[in-house]
Amino acid sequence: MNIIRKILFHKRINTARRISFGFALIILVGALLLMLPISSKERVVTPFLSALFTTTSATCVTGLTLINVGAYFSLFGQAVILFLIQLGGLGFMTILCIVFIVSNRQIGLRNRMLIAQTMGTESLEGIVKLAKHVLHITGIIELLGAIVLSIRFVPKYGFFKGMWFSIFHSVSAFCNAGFDIIGDGKSMLSYRHDPLVLCTLAILVAIGGLGFIVWEDIIAKKSWKKLNVYSKVIILAQIFFIVVGTFVYFILEYGNINTIGAESVGQKILASFFQSVTTRTAGFDALIQNNLTDLSKAWGTVLMMIGGASGSTAGGVKLGTAVLVIMTLISVLRGKSDVVIHGRRVAHTTILQAMALLVLWLVLVVGGSVLISYIDNQDLINSIYEVASAYSTVGLSVGVSGSASTFTKILLIVYMFFGRVGIMTISVVFMTRIRKTNDIRYPECNFIVG
Repeated sequence: MNIIRKILFHKRINTARRISFGFALIILVGALLLMLPISSKERVVTPFLSALFTTTSATCVTGLTLINVGAYFSLFGQAVILFLIQLGGLGFMTILCIVFIVSNRQIGLRNRMLIAQTMGTESLEGIVKLAKHVLHITGIIELLGAIVLSIRFVPKYGFFKGMWFSIFHSVSAFCNAGFDIIGDGKSMLSYRHDPLVLCTLAILVAIGGLGFIVWEDIIAKKSWKKLNVYSKVIILAQIFFIVVGTFVYFILEYGNINTIGAESVGQKILASFFQSVTTRTAGFDALIQNNLTDLSKAWGTVLMMIGGASGSTAGGVKLGTAVLVIMTLISVLRGKSDVVIHGRRVAHTTILQAMALLVLWLVLVVGGSVLISYIDNQDLINSIYEVASAYSTVGLSVGVSGSASTFTKILLIVYMFFGRVGIMTISVVFMTRIRKTNDIRYPECNFIVG
C-alpha cells in the first residue's frame, strides 16, 4: 500500500503517469477478481486474457466483451464488473476525492490540481463541492433510471433479479459502458420495440455524455442565458448530433431488410434514434451491427470519433473538439483568421490541440484497423468499426472481437485503455502545459498547402 501511495503521490511522478497507473492498477485487480471461480456461474477459473479484456472494457467504460457477461459471470462477477463501470465512469481521481472527503482528510494543492484536471476544469475553486455534486447527481440519475427500468424488468424477472437488472443497466447506460446482463447475448435486441426501455437508456447515455462541468453549470446558473459558452455549445451539439444521427441512420437503413426495413415508420425512427445515441460511446445494441450497410458503418465510425463531452463518462475526441474542428473549417472557408463561437474568439493554441487530437485518432484507428485486417483477414470496414469502437470506448461490435486472434485481443485492450486513459492524460498535459511566449520569433515563410 505504501508503494502504491508513493507512486501515486510522489512529487516527481507527473499527472499523466499517476492517472495511467491508477487505472492500470484497478484493471489488474479487477482481472484477478474475475479469474476467481466465484466470479463464474460454473465456478471455473476464467482465462487471464478474457478477464483482463473484460475488466479493461468495464473500467474504460467501453462494453466490448469476449464473454457473454450475463450468461457466464455469477452475481459476484457481475458486481465486480458493475463496480469497475461505476469507478471508470466517475473517474479515478473523482473517487479519490470522495475518499478524502469520507475520511475527513484535507486535500492538498497538488491533489486538487490533479482532480480538477481529470474532471475537465482548470479552476481549483470549489473542487470538493464539484466532486460532491458529481456523486449526488450520479446517484440520483442512476436511481431514477433504475426505477423506470424496473417497470419492465421486475414483472419479467421477479423483484430481486429485476431490480438487479435495472440497477446494472442504469449504471451501465449513465456511464456510457454498454454492458448488459440480459443473458441471451443480444444486448437490447429483445427490447428494440420498447420505447420505455430504449428511451430511458438513451436519456441516461445522453446525460452521462454531457460532462460534470456542464452539469455543475446548469445547477449553478439554472438559466440558459446565464450558462457559459462551453455549456451552451455542448448542449446544442449533443442535440444536433443526436437528431442528425437519427435522420442519417433512418435514411441509410430504411430499406435494409436485415435491420429496420420490414418495420413500421415509428419503429424505424425509434431504432434509428437509439442507434444514433448509442453509437456515440454507449455500446448497447438494438440492431445487429454486422447487418448494417457499409455506409451506416462509415457514419457510425464518424459518430464514434465525435463521442461525448470532455470530463464526461463518454469517449471519442469529444464534442467540444469536433465542434471546434468544424468551426475552424468554416472560418477557413470564409477567409476568417479567427474562430469565433458565441461572440468569443478561440485561442489558436486550443485549435492546434483540437487538430492534434483528431489527427491522432485518425492515425491510430486507421493503423490499428489495417493491422487487424491483415493479421486476422478481416474486412477492412469491419476492422475500422471495431477499432474505432474500442478506441472511442463505445463497445459496439461487428463480431471482430469474438473471433479475434490473441494479437488482436491484446491490441484492442491497449486501444480501450488508451482511448479512456490516454486521451484523458493527453488532455491533462494540454491543460497543465505552461504556455511560454518564445523569446525568439522566427521569420515567416511562404508554405503552400492544398
